[in-house]
Amino acid sequence: MTGTNIFVEGEESFANLWLFIVINTTILALLINILSLNYGSNDVAPFLLYIPVVIAAYWYPNRGPLFAVIISLAYMGMVYYFTRGAIGELIASSVKCYILLGVSVVVSSLATHMRKNEVKYRGIFNHSEAGIGLVKSSDLSIIEVNKRFAEMLGYTSEELTTISFADLWMDPTIKDTFFNQLNVHENVESLETRFKSRIDGERWVLISAGKLADKEFVCTIVDITDSKKVKEALLIKDHAISSSINAIAILDLDFNITYVNQSLLRMMECESEQELSGKNSCQFFGSEQVFDEIRDSLPKKGSWFGEITLIKYNKSPFFVLIWMNLVKDETGKPICIMASFIDISDRKQMEMEKQKALEQIEQNIEQFAILGDHIRNPLAVIMGLSSLAPGEISDKIILQAREIDRIVTQLDRGWIESEKVRDFIKRYYMVGTADMEPHKEEKKKYHSP
Repeated sequence: MTGTNIFVEGEESFANLWLFIVINTTILALLINILSLNYGSNDVAPFLLYIPVVIAAYWYPNRGPLFAVIISLAYMGMVYYFTRGAIGELIASSVKCYILLGVSVVVSSLATHMRKNEVKYRGIFNHSEAGIGLVKSSDLSIIEVNKRFAEMLGYTSEELTTISFADLWMDPTIKDTFFNQLNVHENVESLETRFKSRIDGERWVLISAGKLADKEFVCTIVDITDSKKVKEALLIKDHAISSSINAIAILDLDFNITYVNQSLLRMMECESEQELSGKNSCQFFGSEQVFDEIRDSLPKKGSWFGEITLIKYNKSPFFVLIWMNLVKDETGKPICIMASFIDISDRKQMEMEKQKALEQIEQNIEQFAILGDHIRNPLAVIMGLSSLAPGEISDKIILQAREIDRIVTQLDRGWIESEKVRDFIKRYYMVGTADMEPHKEEKKKYHSP
């Protein structure tokens, strides 16, 4: 049974009771007036007619004036009958009937206005999205609650009327604060607390209350459990982003910086977020062409991943691996851009050092080949000249020349092995002239006068 049905049944039972009272008081008042007119003393008895007229005008405001007209006609008929049409008595009785009719109209109007307000506020009470309850101040018993109040805590309206309002609180300290504030200021506004719930154990609510007459107070509760969970989830995510080892930035759709975490501040060598917040990220890109590429492709593909050059706050360039994503709401509408950065300057530096080492190896290999040719040419001349003058010394010279040729041949074989080493380094360490060509261009760009 809902609060609305209780209200309607209560109204009907009261209406039936007062109909019985109106009928009986009307009969009694008319009988007393008949006796008064019969004995010739009719000064007080007419005032008894106000009782049924006022009651009827209050409980039946639409029919109250009609009832007053009927009572007045009946009274005028009795006066005419008992006074035999005396003009003075009829005039005096007419004045009393006019007053009776006026009182009925006034009471009916006030009752109608009051009923309209009662229905309006009863509708607000029953259909409000906030839970509303009426509590007795003396023993904290719950007098009445609306449907939303009961559903919020997983009870029926009848069950809550058997539970003490004090037993719904889960935090005794906050409960004491609530009642202290209610007693001192006679109202409480937007106090956050937890109420016991049959559904999931507890519900976070925002409670307000105000004292009423008859030692009662009304309280309203708004369920904030879901918003509380969302807020906690946002706090966790915000902490995760702000404390992440990865550098993270959030941009608006125009690529203006709205948020940066501590890792990005350290990467950009900034002291505070204000140094980057509000600025367009374009000014920190090392290449306008790359920025234009990201800006054009991001709305189409939704994300962009690659290596770029960024400019630190002190204007020095460095290499990063960037992943930019277009963040959308539940309807698919873009709301912001999230960018994640990884500093790869050390890796790039290492690749450059590897490239230099490989270039040095290639130079050494070329020098070995040239040196071998340079040695063989004079060696051939020496052997030719030695063969022209045969003898023991000539044979020794030719023998040493052949030894030198053998050593040079070993150097040639070493050169071939070095070629294999170079190819191995290129293949398995991804180091080579073609691979490092873009970095040479980047280096040339940022070190050119």
